[in-house]
Amino acid sequence: MCVRTFLNTVLFGVGAVLWLAVTGLVAGPFLYLWPGKNGCNARRFVYVQAKGILFFMRLCSRSWRVERGPRPQGPCVVAANHASALDLYTVAAFGYDNVLYITKGWVFKLPFFGKVMRAAGYIDAETTPPQQMLDRCRQAVKDGCDIVLFPQGSRKNPLARFKSGAFYLAIELGLPVIPLAIGGTGKMLPSGALWLRPADILLGTLGAVYPADFTGPLDHLEMAREVKKRIMDYLQKEHML
Repeated sequence: MCVRTFLNTVLFGVGAVLWLAVTGLVAGPFLYLWPGKNGCNARRFVYVQAKGILFFMRLCSRSWRVERGPRPQGPCVVAANHASALDLYTVAAFGYDNVLYITKGWVFKLPFFGKVMRAAGYIDAETTPPQQMLDRCRQAVKDGCDIVLFPQGSRKNPLARFKSGAFYLAIELGLPVIPLAIGGTGKMLPSGALWLRPADILLGTLGAVYPADFTGPLDHLEMAREVKKRIMDYLQKEHML
């Protein structure tokens, strides 16, 4: 183990955990009493926590680059590749402060954080029936939320195909999809790892993909392939794959 990895983990990793714990203890009672309309205060609290984690991630990195592409007006679906538990926090780098996450069920079982996620109205992708998920997303869009998904599902295979559910949802809601390319987090904190390795981090949002550009019975599958291609081409071009 290199000295930088050790220092990253002991200093910045512990600092990040303390940041989550202290902010949670301070904000917990207020969130319980005033979660905001449909959980908006809880969602913005998660945004503030994520900005803090990004600070520690930047300290751990060898280089740090954020590229913001143009985005349409109004709510969008954000679809990102997935290689690390750190990916959840990267969305905050682009100023998305009112976000509805659709994620795996294990996250809702975490102490305190699970309660915050429920208060924020986040959706358990494994247990929520499709129609209920669609209805909750439709209400979230009315509340001005962007919807964030990691269509690969698992972070164990960073090249895995994009599942089509996120894009079916975008088509049903009539929302553009913003591809979010995340590079380097899988090297900083690979799946199952505990050590924070120094890594080059690149975060980039690409041009929006619109449901109207895809027609036919397999439109959601075509959209999924297009979004994955754009993300992977971008990361390959930047030598992040």
